[in-house]
Formats: sequence, C-alpha cells, structure tokens
Amino acid sequence: MNRNLLAFLMIIPFFFISCSDDDGYSNPEPPEITELNSKIYTLGTVGDFGVSGTAKFIENSDATLSIELDLQNTPAGGIHPAHIHFNTAVETGGIALTLEDVNGDTGKSTTIFTTLNDGTDITYLELLDFDGYINVHLSATELSTIVAQGDIGQNELTGETISYDLNERDVPGINGTVVFAKRVNQTTLVSINLTGTPAGGRHPAHIHENDIATTGNIIVGLNPVIGDSGISKTQVEALVGGAAVTYTELLTINAYINVHLSNADLDTIVAQGNIGSNAGTDPGGAESKTYDVTNSGASAYIFNGEGLSDSNNPDFTFKRGGTYTFNVTVPGHPFYINSVRGTGTANTYNSGVTNNGAVSGTITFTVPTDAPDTLYYNCEFHSSMTGMITIID
Repeated sequence: MNRNLLAFLMIIPFFFISCSDDDGYSNPEPPEITELNSKIYTLGTVGDFGVSGTAKFIENSDATLSIELDLQNTPAGGIHPAHIHFNTAVETGGIALTLEDVNGDTGKSTTIFTTLNDGTDITYLELLDFDGYINVHLSATELSTIVAQGDIGQNELTGETISYDLNERDVPGINGTVVFAKRVNQTTLVSINLTGTPAGGRHPAHIHENDIATTGNIIVGLNPVIGDSGISKTQVEALVGGAAVTYTELLTINAYINVHLSNADLDTIVAQGNIGSNAGTDPGGAESKTYDVTNSGASAYIFNGEGLSDSNNPDFTFKRGGTYTFNVTVPGHPFYINSVRGTGTANTYNSGVTNNGAVSGTITFTVPTDAPDTLYYNCEFHSSMTGMITIID
C-alpha cells in the first residue's frame, strides 16, 4: 500500500474525534437547578403531639416548583402523609396536591411538581395566591389525626389582630375573649376562647347588629364553642345575605357577640361582648379588683395590689356593677364599709357587701346600681383608720 495513503487513513479517526469535540456533539453535564424565589409558611402544632415547623415554597430555574417541609418533634421511624387542601383549615376542603411523606427520622420531605393532582398547571405566583392550607397527618392509617397544619397563599394570616372581651352573663364562671385575625386576602379568622365551659357542651355563637343594650339581628353565624376546649374558629368573609365584609370593616362594625347555652336554650347567654365601633362600651364588662389589707398599729390600714404598694389609707374610685375584694389581716381592727365616716357600726353599708367588719378573711363589695356617690371604709374603733370611696357609673 502506498505509504501516503496509509498515513491518510490513520489521520481520519482523529479528524472525526476532533470534529465531535469541537462541534459540541459530546454529552455535557445538565445545568444546575437553582432557586429563583421562595416563601416560607408556618405549620402550627395540632393536638398534643408537639409537631410544628415550616413549608418552603420554591420557584426553580427549570420551571418546576418545590415544597420543602421541615418539621420538629416528629417521632423517629414515623411516616407522615401531607397534602395541600382547598379552602382554609377552618373550612376544610378536598386534596389539591399530594406531597411527599414526611420522614419521621428527619422531619423533612421535598415535593417537586408543575401541576396539581387533577393535572392543572400551576405557577409560582399562582401558588402564592392559592386558596388553601397544608395538613400533615399522623400516619397513612390515621389520616383523621392531624399533627401539624397551616394556612397558605391568600389565606396566610398577616399577624394583625384585635381582641375583645366576652364577659360572663347568665351562667357564672364562663368568660373569655374573641380575636379577629387578618388574612392576606382581607378576610378574617374569628377565634373565640372561653374558660369555664362545661365538658361535652356545644354553645352556639353569633355576631349581632347594634350593641348589647340595643340588641339586633344575627349578621354573622359563628361555629359553636366546643365545651371541652372552650374554642370556636370561624372563617368570616361575608355577612348573612352574602355581602362581603373585610377585616378592616369588622374593626368598625356596629355589632356585638352572643354565645348561648345550647341550641335548645338560645335565651340563656353564657358570654357576650360588644365589638367593632362598640368596643369598650359593654355594660357587663364589670370592673374587678382585689386588695390585700393589713394595718400599721391603730394609725392606718395598709393596702397592696392593683398598683398600690404599702399605701396608707388611700381613697378609691369604684364603679357601679364592679366587684372589689379585700383580703384582710387586721386583728383588732374590724374593717367596715360605711355610709358615713366614723367609728362604730351604726352607719355600716351592707348592700352588696359580704363579710362586712371582718378582721381576717375576705370582704367582697359588689357595688349596687343604686349605691350613693360617696362611701367610706373605717375601723370600728379607730377614727384614723379610714378612707373615702367615690362611686361612679
């Protein structure tokens, strides 16, 4: 064979290899996927499991989305199913997206997706505006037991809240608060929390128009207060009849809240309070204060509590309907509430007073609506141990 031809044939493979390298026909490494944007939502604990954590929503550079769950206090060895549901956690709703199970050993899971369970495409911005919430369950066989939960997207709570007192009414010992919490979409989570509700009870609750004194029709139905926990949670976005109402509008609404004994006894109100523009005008929001009373020889009563510190014979201003408790330890100096300043027992004022004249124990004074504008406290024996009580509405 011609020596030149042989050399040419030997060069040909190198030529093609060189062309392949130069022209990019090799198999390069795929580009690295990076995080473009992200947002973190809080997952709060549910029940007594103590599990809580976060859900991180991620927009990836390859046009996919990721959700990373990161939970604390998950039991080792556990596998916890998780889902995004439609609506708020209070309303509940069907599953929109199944997430990867949370590994109990690490408390973590990562789900990569571009569509919901039904095949609907979803973008990162649409995910941030989604009407939904996340549930994390105890196990695949105990899906009814939720260990962590959180509202997401437009249902996220902003942290802005306002609280109103719900005062005792027809049933002694039941009272509490109602908290209005603002969501990103301007709707409101209304949470009632009462103490003293009987176990097993269910107490209907409503927002009524006008104030307590005027009374009015129901304008928002609330979920009943569960007696075992004293809690009710309701998603509020519209009034009775369908008119939309925002969190901001609820702050100035002319309304009050009633919590009733039961569906069979709506006439018995267990807790009640003015809200919105009527806040602070509840006639049942009676003042309640407690004082510890000792003495300095025969010269003075010494008061502590409610802002007083070793105060000698202070004057007081009490409100009609209020309850004032005196824990007295004054041996030899009987403590009396009187209609006239002075010693003795001829002018004792006993309306609404329990244990008047005690030297040890508790004296309670619930001020009647017809109490005089001025009363006094006195030692039965020593005129220097005295002070004025001004009564106001």
